[in-house]
Amino acid sequence: MDCPFLCGFHTPNGDEAEYQITAHIELQHTLDSEFTVEDQDLNFALVLQRQEEQVLANTRNRSTSINFNAEQSQTGKKTTADSADDEFPYAECAECEDFVHVVEFNEHMNAHSSLNSSSDAAPGTSTGPEYNHGSIGQPLVQGSTKISRHVDQGPRSPDKRAARSSVEETPRGRRLGKRELGPYAFEKRMPEYMLKRLRIGEPVRRANRIGRKGQLCVERIVDNEVPGLIPVIARLCETSAGLRRAYLCHPSVQHVFKAPKQTHFCGYRNIQMLVSYMQAVQATNHDCFGKQIPGVLRLQEMIEEAWDTSACSLARQETGGILNTRKWIGTPEVASICEHLNIPHSVHAFSHTRSKRAHEQLLDFAETYFLPGATEERSKVQKTCRAPIYFQQPGHSMTVVGFERSNNGSRSLLVFDPSFGPSNQLRDLLTKSLNAVIAESVASRLLSNYRRSTTQLAKYDEFEVLT
Repeated sequence: MDCPFLCGFHTPNGDEAEYQITAHIELQHTLDSEFTVEDQDLNFALVLQRQEEQVLANTRNRSTSINFNAEQSQTGKKTTADSADDEFPYAECAECEDFVHVVEFNEHMNAHSSLNSSSDAAPGTSTGPEYNHGSIGQPLVQGSTKISRHVDQGPRSPDKRAARSSVEETPRGRRLGKRELGPYAFEKRMPEYMLKRLRIGEPVRRANRIGRKGQLCVERIVDNEVPGLIPVIARLCETSAGLRRAYLCHPSVQHVFKAPKQTHFCGYRNIQMLVSYMQAVQATNHDCFGKQIPGVLRLQEMIEEAWDTSACSLARQETGGILNTRKWIGTPEVASICEHLNIPHSVHAFSHTRSKRAHEQLLDFAETYFLPGATEERSKVQKTCRAPIYFQQPGHSMTVVGFERSNNGSRSLLVFDPSFGPSNQLRDLLTKSLNAVIAESVASRLLSNYRRSTTQLAKYDEFEVLT
């Protein structure tokens, strides 16, 4: 008998199986449980604890094995991870418990290493190990790098059919599994402790601070919501010596990222970032989201409400429903909300063609998207009023907040990644004067977690964006 919360616990079928599963659920998945183990079952409780510790250890060790397998693949050896990646090409990060696509596991660990670095460390130094990125388009451990789901074609945006012409259509409506929806693809309800925390939401506090112009300000602080980062990133870009031109979206976009122990919700965090922009500029139907950024559970309700009205209802068949679960969501769910609320939107997908690879098409699109918003022709950093872009790659989504072109012609995206919050050193810049001097080496280091270079993007075969 398996645990219904899909945590990996298993007990053999028998007379005691029901009690053992009940004890496991009460002890491990029920917050403030009043359950007590009967004396005669004390032995079982100790065995139960050891079993669960072993399951947890096995899961944590998977991330280590991915790096070991990567080294073996360089010598041409076939590894067990290679065969498993076709089914579920993701490894759990022991640092943050996120499931990360194997082709970007090294970059993910480097981001942790960078964020864990001391604020006063020398530029480029790190407290953690450096991981090899691999060559362009050739990940050390190969997994599926295509998006299995595509938004249903419809009449909402006439240009979408042309944008999708290079994408191989995937039949919609079939029930999806772990590769598309994550490790909890068949979960009926997430653990109660996680539900309770999501219902309560992140703590809100207020603090007095001195503004850049010397005035006293009362600041509303939510730990996983950081406003005001776009102007800071603009300053960092201006300091970058090798940068020819950068374009940034509307400055009101907040960086929303995962709270501790709240993994699997990157799609919702990106919706929250889009909502932060809509609320600031009072975009069409922004009031449907309320005065504050809606939480994960509220967004799940809104998606289900959209499906009730047949907006992209095929997604309900594919997911089996998402309410109160940790199933991954993607572009179809974001499009469902937009259509349900009559929010103007357009979806574009990119995959390899004979003349151009997917990442090149993506970068072309981003540059074309931000270019019309440029207003200062002679400025290296163009601050536009463009909306951010919902950006979907296989297994993970981010919010594109800008575009860069270097002096050597290379291009990159600037993104808010919901897996990581800003470093303490970057947070400090939020309260400093806009005229404060920032060393070029420091700017480059602080920007590293916000850049997605050609090297990183070339590892994937497909992308989707929603604007």
